[in-house]
Amino acid sequence: MGKQSGTVRLRRAFLSEGEKKLNTAGEARTILFVQGIARRFGNKEVLRDISFDGRQGTCIGITGLNGCGKSTLLSILAGVRKPEGGTFTCYGRDMFREKSFFSKLIAYVPQEDPLIEELSVRDNIRLWAGAEEFDRQLLSRMQLDDLLKEKVSSLSGGMKRRLAIACAMGRRRPVLIMDEPASALDLHQKDIIHSCLQTYLKQQGTIIMSTHDKDEICACSVLYYIENGTAVRADAQQVIARLREG
Repeated sequence: MGKQSGTVRLRRAFLSEGEKKLNTAGEARTILFVQGIARRFGNKEVLRDISFDGRQGTCIGITGLNGCGKSTLLSILAGVRKPEGGTFTCYGRDMFREKSFFSKLIAYVPQEDPLIEELSVRDNIRLWAGAEEFDRQLLSRMQLDDLLKEKVSSLSGGMKRRLAIACAMGRRRPVLIMDEPASALDLHQKDIIHSCLQTYLKQQGTIIMSTHDKDEICACSVLYYIENGTAVRADAQQVIARLREG
C-alpha cells in the first residue's frame, strides 16, 4: 500500500479524536469567545472587529496572506499585545482583565522560539513549563528525552521548535495558541509535532493556530481568513484558492 498524503495524515492527526467525540458524544462545549478585536499601528487598521468562538477538542485555523495580522491577533489573544477594542473570554473568564486565570487557561507558542540558548533542554523546560517533574510521555513523543542535557544552542531548528511546543504543552493548559507551529520544518519534524497535537485534542484541548501550510489548513476543524482587517469563516478550498491568488 502506498504512503498516505500529508493532508490525509494531518487530517487524521488534527481531527480524528476531536471530531469523533463530536460525532459520538453530541456537540462539544463552546469554551472561548473572541469578540470585536481591533488593533491599529499608526494610521493603519490591522485588525477590525475580529470575532469567533471555539469548542473543546477542535483546532481553529487563522489564515491569510503575509502581513494580514495573523501574528498580531494571536499575540493579543496570548496577552503579549493589548487590543484597542474587543473581548476574549475563556471558560467564562475575561482573559484581558483576569490575569490570574489567564495563566491557568492559556499556553502560547510564538512564531519565534522563546528558548534561552545558553541553557540546557531540561532547564528551559523548568523555566518555561514551570515544572520540575515533566511529562515523560510528552518528552518521548516529541523525541526530546535523550536531549535533556544538551544546550539549546546545539540543537537543530526542528529540535528547538519541538522543545518550544513541548514547553507550552507541558503546562497542561486547556487552550493552546500557536503561531505557525510547524512552519519551514521537514515532514518528519511536522509528523512528530502533529502527533502530539493529536493527543492534546484527544484530551479535549482547544487549539488556535495560525498557518499558511496547505496540509495544516485542510486539517483544521474550522478556518478564518483575515483580509482587510476582518476575519471571514471559509472552508479549506476557499482559503487555499485565496492564498494562491495572493
